[in-house]
Amino acid sequence: MKRWSILSGLICMVAVCTAEAQSADPLRFVRWTVGDIAAVPQATLTLRSGLTLGVAAGSILAMSHFDRSLSGEAEKFADSTAPRMRRILHEVGNSNIIRPMAAIVFVGSLTSGDIYFQDAAFTSLESIVLANLLTNTLKLVVGRARPHTDLGPNSLKPFGGDRSFPSGHATTVFAFTTPWVLYYPGIASGALFVLGIGTAVVRMADEYHWFSDVLGGALIGFGTGYLLSRRHQRLAGGPQLGLSANRISLTWTI
Repeated sequence: MKRWSILSGLICMVAVCTAEAQSADPLRFVRWTVGDIAAVPQATLTLRSGLTLGVAAGSILAMSHFDRSLSGEAEKFADSTAPRMRRILHEVGNSNIIRPMAAIVFVGSLTSGDIYFQDAAFTSLESIVLANLLTNTLKLVVGRARPHTDLGPNSLKPFGGDRSFPSGHATTVFAFTTPWVLYYPGIASGALFVLGIGTAVVRMADEYHWFSDVLGGALIGFGTGYLLSRRHQRLAGGPQLGLSANRISLTWTI
């Protein structure tokens, strides 16, 4: 139960604002979701998006040449990590755990009267769902074998059932944490990225993924969280990427 308390504490953040809470239409989350989905085709056809995707794909392809060597380094690092911490890092990236917990945080935020907190919680939840959909589609299409199959990093069989690329755990943890970091920038929130790095390392060390798998998942999760955060803050007419006019602090409940 202790590990659950730690995990719950990490994601159940309570935002405390000095400004008085204002009323807002809860249906904005429905409109945001519809608008976000409708904006995808147009957003992906821009020159900037094409260049960004090209750079990301090129980076993943270039780093794939170091998959074997980096997997060995990950094993050395993970071996020095306490078994309990390794289990926690696995769970932090488990979408079957994080999605429901993110949903609970969002529902709880609706009772807080803190609009900024509500927006952050919703953005984090939507980021996880959309990023997971993209990752699961790519897993199906790419069909890359996992390291423990001993088929090597170049074993690709599209629609063949293998699901190594990209990493779902890395996708989930970065999709979850990125909106919180951007809505509430600072050392405390930035430390959430350490969870993502730790999850990526243990997934490599336990031969579930190659380095390029976790890199791809991290980019998908971060990119989704970043774009949604920027869009939602613009739609809300509030501060961009956490630069609030109000003084904001974070309270961690563990």
